[in-house]
Amino acid sequence: MLPDDGPVPGGAAPGHAAARALAEEWLEALEGASGESLLRFRYLVAMVAVRAGLLEEVGRADRGDLRVVTLAGGPGVLVLPVETGMAAGFERIDLNHAWAGVLAMPGRLVERLAELPPDCDPIEGLLRIALQGRVPKRVLPEALLAEGRWAPVRGRHQAAELEPAWFRRHAAAPDWHAPGRALARLAVRRFGGRLLERRLRPELLAALGAILSGAGAVCAWFWSSVPALALLAGGALCVEGATAFAALARGGMGQQMRLGKFDNAPAWCVDVALVVILALAMPGAWLERLFAPLVLVGLLRLAAGMVSPRWAELSEDRATLAVLLAVASAFGLPFPAVAGLALGLLALLLFGLARGSARLTQT
Repeated sequence: MLPDDGPVPGGAAPGHAAARALAEEWLEALEGASGESLLRFRYLVAMVAVRAGLLEEVGRADRGDLRVVTLAGGPGVLVLPVETGMAAGFERIDLNHAWAGVLAMPGRLVERLAELPPDCDPIEGLLRIALQGRVPKRVLPEALLAEGRWAPVRGRHQAAELEPAWFRRHAAAPDWHAPGRALARLAVRRFGGRLLERRLRPELLAALGAILSGAGAVCAWFWSSVPALALLAGGALCVEGATAFAALARGGMGQQMRLGKFDNAPAWCVDVALVVILALAMPGAWLERLFAPLVLVGLLRLAAGMVSPRWAELSEDRATLAVLLAVASAFGLPFPAVAGLALGLLALLLFGLARGSARLTQT
């Protein structure tokens, strides 16, 4: 029924890696199965992994939509009205419906696959078994087709056409009010597909950012604050990129986009390194050195929860801040730059509170 590289919800090439990974997990779980059963399931899983007919939605579909239209009410065959579905390239399965490429069925029905001939197409067989077993049909909202969020993919050329729209939906848009953050997001939009194909985890990118920030602190201790702040800027870009890449990797899954249990740790590493670098760049005793950098970082974190989203983006952009401070340090003005920024932030927050435009808690 399906062509060799059949319909794929949401259709973009990087999702094949997710399909293969899930297929490998299935194979590991079947190690204790009998010979004939194991061969049957190996054939099924391998075909699904290669053709991505059932599993590709793990990597590319909008999982929040999948949960609503297919799984919320239990097993089902996802369908479209026949005219709309066939016009979009989906396969007709009865008089009134076309299959939208996804089905969820009870395990007792899957067992019937063993009754089919060995050369039977496994995906076609599963669909036929589901329909004969009266698995309920669930209609996919046509708006998903109109918005380009659901489409069959029959080759790399078509996947390449659909991929940019998918990235625009799931990768945060660059906001040039915060240049460093915008640059990181732009890089994720440009190279995110390759990173997904190579199964790079966002945590690795965040760890690289923390390492670069720590290297900047070491550089400030032994050498100068200017190259140290340059390293910190690179680390901040990596942390911002990791956050954007985490959102991309979990795109459409209907979950909060986080790096993991310690998702804020890399950003705190950047801030700690920033305080250390600035303190080392200033004269005086350690308590005197630490005061101005701590006040600046504290005000920046406070401002992120009190000002408008646009200004909050800028207050969280450590890469841009590091570049500005590196320029000031190159001219021998680290303390005036830090003190000036801190006083400006304090004045802005007090002015906002006086006007009622700033808030004490983030909503």
